[in-house]
Amino acid sequence: MSNPIDIPAVRNAAEKLEKARDALAQARKNYDAVKGLCGQQGYAVRVNGVRVDVAVMESQTYQAKLIRGREMIHLGAQKALQAQIDAWARYVAHLESDLRALVATQDAH
Repeated sequence: MSNPIDIPAVRNAAEKLEKARDALAQARKNYDAVKGLCGQQGYAVRVNGVRVDVAVMESQTYQAKLIRGREMIHLGAQKALQAQIDAWARYVAHLESDLRALVATQDAH
């Protein structure tokens, strides 16, 4: 005989996993956007409510360009976003493990 599977628990675990995977995908998208200087738009960060432009669109080439002296802000933003990706990836792996444990059945002989 095998142990019965707790369907509501599996459903809840699958929903949590789906949300976590969506958050991981969004975190990767955010990282890619910042790494690419957010395309032609450039980007800014806020520090205590003060906006600091990091990359702006160059008027001659229409390409984003880092503002001189703000390279470390850009690297810090990338590092922070990579940390979010790493945290979400660990959480997704944990949820996948939990889900596998829920659906695993043991045969009693």
